[in-house]
Amino acid sequence: MLMPMMRSLGHGWPAYFAVFLLALGLRLGYEIFVWNGPLGNADSAAYEDLAAKIIHQQPYQTDQSAGPGGFPSDMQRPPGYPALLAVINFPFGAEAGISKHRISIAQCILAAAFASWLAWLATSLTHPWIGILAGCFYATDWVSIVHTPMVISETAFTIVLGTAVLIYALALSRHSNALYLLAGLLLGYAALVKPAAQLVILAFLIGWLSQRPKRLSGLLFLVTYLGCVLPWMVRNENKYGVFTLSEIGTATLYFYNAQGSLHSYPLRDLKGNQITNDVNALDRSWRTQPLSPRERSRIMKQQAIALIAHHWPAVFRQSTIGFTRTSLGTASITAADSMNPPPGRVSQVLLSILPLVQTCLLWALAIYACFAAGFLRLETRVLLMASVVCVLLPAAAPLGHSRFRVPAIPQLCVLAAAGVAEIGTRNGRRKHRPGSRMKAF
Repeated sequence: MLMPMMRSLGHGWPAYFAVFLLALGLRLGYEIFVWNGPLGNADSAAYEDLAAKIIHQQPYQTDQSAGPGGFPSDMQRPPGYPALLAVINFPFGAEAGISKHRISIAQCILAAAFASWLAWLATSLTHPWIGILAGCFYATDWVSIVHTPMVISETAFTIVLGTAVLIYALALSRHSNALYLLAGLLLGYAALVKPAAQLVILAFLIGWLSQRPKRLSGLLFLVTYLGCVLPWMVRNENKYGVFTLSEIGTATLYFYNAQGSLHSYPLRDLKGNQITNDVNALDRSWRTQPLSPRERSRIMKQQAIALIAHHWPAVFRQSTIGFTRTSLGTASITAADSMNPPPGRVSQVLLSILPLVQTCLLWALAIYACFAAGFLRLETRVLLMASVVCVLLPAAAPLGHSRFRVPAIPQLCVLAAAGVAEIGTRNGRRKHRPGSRMKAF
């Protein structure tokens, strides 16, 4: 009885609108508590300044720091997210400047719209009621809610990357060349928002390899992806002598993975204060060295590889800890730091326990769905889980943070919804099995 009812509910727009209202209400409700807070972190200033340069049609560069290592900020931050911030603020006039509150409200609306879009895409992949459930999972995900009002790239990255992955899943199931090309274009823009998306190419390839029968047309996404990212890579080559989308990966590998292996960081330091202090001290030393971006990149990569090879057990141990923190983090510290006034002791405890229960349940359902073949095709399950792993791998460092899990949450929500469907179906079959005893109500 439940499945036909939910299927009929999913066929109409009111169900998707309800998902939108649920997501928007929760995000705006949380916004009330953080409205007077910082609405950002250390990355926000560079994004805002680059967006202002786009609005004022000035050269795309900034003196604001975009990460350790001494690389030019525009070499570390591609224009994907600053361009979005410019679009949000442009209608109000260049003299109005960049408003964090304006951006915060806009991101709440975009995230709520994405919850409905996610529900529709998941419906196209499976069944309407699974799509609606996936949208509800995303709408209520606490870690996503906490990071939505902040002027950082996670919300935009999640929307574009999540859409790219699900569009590619649809393309694999329908053998649609147009969808292959669209998925590649979206993946390329996601990489311009946050360069970590480059690793998701592996997830696309793994999903394509699991398709039966395989078709070479499934690799069309590479054409539009390269068409999207190559111009920026050529720009960096011409300006700085480094053919790269961003050097943020080099800095992360050197400062966190390689140099982090030389220290032992306590698990109780959830804020990462100790490693942050170490990175800042080392960063100051690198900034004083008169190196070109090309030399800086080459030396960092060489030293990072040597350190990782020599201290690989420490790197593996710390990466495992960071991967676990990222996968199960509750964003309680981020929420507490964002609120003004800060939450009380009881609220802080609840901000840790309740999100952890939610996160563990989501993971359990998603993992179960990976091994259940009832509602998702093999290539879809492989693609979704591979994309989750590819999103989390760059965060496998001592400074693991729940923020880095946010872009993987849409894929987890689709898998979790399919897991619920599989459990419900199996329970229903068990109850209606001939000879089974039914309780009377």
